Amino acid sequence: MRQTSRLIALAESRGYRVNAPRDPERRGGTVAFDVPHGYEVAQHLLSRDVVIDYRPNAGIRVAPHFYTSDEELESAVAAIDEALEHGLWRKFEGRRSVVT
Repeated sequence: MRQTSRLIALAESRGYRVNAPRDPERRGGTVAFDVPHGYEVAQHLLSRDVVIDYRPNAGIRVAPHFYTSDEELESAVAAIDEALEHGLWRKFEGRRSVVT
């Protein structure tokens, strides 16, 4: 719960729309947040071996496990920032798959 709360805070501080309950009693182990060009950003993250998932109308899903460090969470969100800031998502424009 601590790490999913951290993910929500990281996403909200950047203005990303969070698709997860704020109440820890209602939240599972996954946080989804919607970012511009979400599918393409997700593909960029996967190409860098950042293990996430993407769901249309939900966004990029991050699911920390007991072995996931806080630094890894921060690095994943920083990779999203970098992809958006530098247009790295554009490499994946026009590509679509059913499963990420």
